[in-house]
Amino acid sequence: KKWYQRRVRDILRMGFKEDMLAMGFGENRTVRARRAVQYESLERAIAWLENHENDPDIDDPVGESGGNVLGSAADPAQTQSVQEEAPVELTAEEKAAKAADLQAKIAERKRIAEEKDKQDAIMREKIRRKEGQSLAEMREKREMEEAKLIAEERRRQKLEDQRARKAVLDKIKQDRMSKEKEKDAEKGAAAPQPTPQTPALQPQPSRQYDECKLQIRLPTGQALVNSFKAEDTLGDVIAFVRDTAKLETFGLMTSFPRKQYQPSDYGFSLKSLGLCPSSVIIVSKQ
Repeated sequence: KKWYQRRVRDILRMGFKEDMLAMGFGENRTVRARRAVQYESLERAIAWLENHENDPDIDDPVGESGGNVLGSAADPAQTQSVQEEAPVELTAEEKAAKAADLQAKIAERKRIAEEKDKQDAIMREKIRRKEGQSLAEMREKREMEEAKLIAEERRRQKLEDQRARKAVLDKIKQDRMSKEKEKDAEKGAAAPQPTPQTPALQPQPSRQYDECKLQIRLPTGQALVNSFKAEDTLGDVIAFVRDTAKLETFGLMTSFPRKQYQPSDYGFSLKSLGLCPSSVIIVSKQ
């Protein structure tokens, strides 16, 4: 009787393997499913595949070895689970319906996973754009503040120049009026009277600056403020930034008016570059 049961079981095993292959299941999946359900029935094998379709090793190569092949010794553990009655065979239509239902569930799970990946990609893109916009706004705000400081400094210098010119014009006017009064007094006097002579007005030389105050903006947003001599070169500023900020490779530029200094400019004095009496220098990465 045991021999008969074993032979019936082997025949059933060989039978629904072909059915599963005919349904479109791969060789490796078919072997794994049949082995997992101990070759009991096509229905249980398909149900096992439905529950384990996402296993990472579901399609890994596997050999269908073991004692429960036709004409070989039976596995004791499997022999104990042999049922007295053979499982009910499915019709061709039921097998096709089972396979179609399983494929539909697999396709639906794949669609859900793809939709989730798509939504995650959209969310990551939104976060990236928001972070980029915030950085751009911070950069624009910093440049506007620097331009405002430079504009205020230029207005101050312009007012000082205007006051100096007005003082020169007032002095010239006073001198002219004094000379006219002297001429009128000479004409109305009987005898020429000595009059004190007003020293000739000397044109005031253009204002000279001995120092240059620089505000140096680092790439981190930190500002370094230092006073240099007007005759110091741009190379001295390079050395100061390298020693203070511990930077190796960088360049210098101004934002208003925008100018990128080249290595050929490093030998010129701050005075000749028009940076006196004060300016804002931006350190740029290279």
